[in-house]
Amino acid sequence: MKKITISIAAKSFDITLEDEFAHFFSEEVERLFKNKNSLEIKDILAAFIQECHDKFESEKIEEEILRQVEKRLF
Repeated sequence: MKKITISIAAKSFDITLEDEFAHFFSEEVERLFKNKNSLEIKDILAAFIQECHDKFESEKIEEEILRQVEKRLF
């Protein structure tokens, strides 16, 4: 287990994560927030909206691929 501290709106939060996930989480935080030392709520909201949009687009592509595969199989 690994403890990670995140600062949001001038408050620090300690979270404990499994080692493998902690590494992944740290990389994602770096990717999303570009090494900001302290996050603002608007930064987190913007990242959440972007991630939701990315997932939405990915699911649309996956559905289209599945339709194409089903067409070729049947």
